[in-house]
Amino acid sequence: MGGRELKGIPDLAGLPQAQCDRELQRYFSRRLSNREDVRELTQEVWLRLCRVTDRSRLREPMAYVYRTAANVLAEFRLRQRREPLIFDTDAADHGAESPSGFLSDPLAEQAQAQHDLLAALAAMPPTYRRIAWLRLAERRSFQEIGERTGFSEGTARRYYFQAIKMLWKSEWA
Repeated sequence: MGGRELKGIPDLAGLPQAQCDRELQRYFSRRLSNREDVRELTQEVWLRLCRVTDRSRLREPMAYVYRTAANVLAEFRLRQRREPLIFDTDAADHGAESPSGFLSDPLAEQAQAQHDLLAALAAMPPTYRRIAWLRLAERRSFQEIGERTGFSEGTARRYYFQAIKMLWKSEWA
């Protein structure tokens, strides 16, 4: 990486670098069919993590890693939409297949991801599900969530980050 090493990243994530790298690759692999894109986006996340200067202010490092990954993926998809489409007649004759051998359909993949997310939320304990829903779907602050649930702001925050960990462990996306 040209003089910059990833020695500080395991401290940031609270996980060994190899394990965190596997988590990121799994995250991107479930969303992208091209292995080169998976490697490229994983590397981009690591580069952004190297730019973090004040790591002591991060309360939930893995949540920060996954949020960075989500941002990198969103930017990647935005760039893809803006690039001109090139129609390949040979690919049209044979169908655009993913590495798994199935035809790739972005709308179907998005619908499947949404279905998986809702199923993972439904499998959560009610308190976690409600707090995750208030934060993710209704965009409520932790203070508002605490008021609605009868918890303190800090407790609402802890439940939320535990809910996010449950979602990632369920591999919903």
